[in-house]
Amino acid sequence: MSFLSTAVQDVLDRGQFCSVATMTPRGPHCTPLVYVGSGARVWLTTSRRSVKANAWKRDPTMAGLVRDGDLAVTFTGTVRTYDALDRRTWGAAVAGATSIARATAAFSGKNARFFAGYAVDARQVPFAWTPPGRVFVGVDLERTALVDARGVQEGRGRWGGVAGSASGFRRTKGPDPFAEVPGEVGERLGREGEGALAVAGERGPVVLPVRWRADTTSLYAALPKDILALAGVGAEAAVALTVDVPSVWRARHMVGAMFQGRATFAVEGEVASGATSLRSLASSIAPGASAVARVMPTRVVWWQGWTSGSAEPA
Repeated sequence: MSFLSTAVQDVLDRGQFCSVATMTPRGPHCTPLVYVGSGARVWLTTSRRSVKANAWKRDPTMAGLVRDGDLAVTFTGTVRTYDALDRRTWGAAVAGATSIARATAAFSGKNARFFAGYAVDARQVPFAWTPPGRVFVGVDLERTALVDARGVQEGRGRWGGVAGSASGFRRTKGPDPFAEVPGEVGERLGREGEGALAVAGERGPVVLPVRWRADTTSLYAALPKDILALAGVGAEAAVALTVDVPSVWRARHMVGAMFQGRATFAVEGEVASGATSLRSLASSIAPGASAVARVMPTRVVWWQGWTSGSAEPA
């Protein structure tokens, strides 16, 4: 992609975090990272031993989502990793030295408050969160879409175009999706809000902005059907729903959870039964939503500052 629209560039410039997704044997893996946009490329860092870094060694494709108020940009691209300890990346680093230096300066400037938080907490910051323990990553953007609560406002590149749906919809009960989340983390996350739904689409992972709600028996995400269509999925797909409470400058204050598993999708106008129930649920979660994903977690990952854990619901 040679250039971005002004509207997309503005969101990338103003956004604070990027929900970054990659594919793993368990399906999509999605967590928020600080980033900077530079031309048709997004730059970020991750731990050298992170799930993402290991996954990108096998498959360099990724997806991301950046929010800015009522607007969001979802994108996909190809990763290039620059690691001072991996000689396989040295050639690319030398060839791109000028752009990398420019991106490093821009990254430091955009995320200066976050690095100030590191300085305050220097004695507690784990090695994996410090510069020597991380790798610098450039993402060449291939598809972008500008979306808001009403739907897709602008799309570039070849997106899925299909919002698959089950033939019927009814509310079903299961285990409490937050049962494996530590109490303090769950209290700060609450039981509804904005989230990022990473979907294993027909052309790789796609991260979609959603509003979500959890009760003691179910976990739902709602969104406009044309946004769901960006992923190009059928009635069911592997997903990861990521919800978090970010901090603009201190990593130790961040909390979040990622619910990995499968989701079934129901779209208004496509269900033969349960249409009234679907419409009521969708609009109660997100006014203007016309599609609902019921997320059935098989694994829950949570984090609180630099501490994290995972569990598989019974």
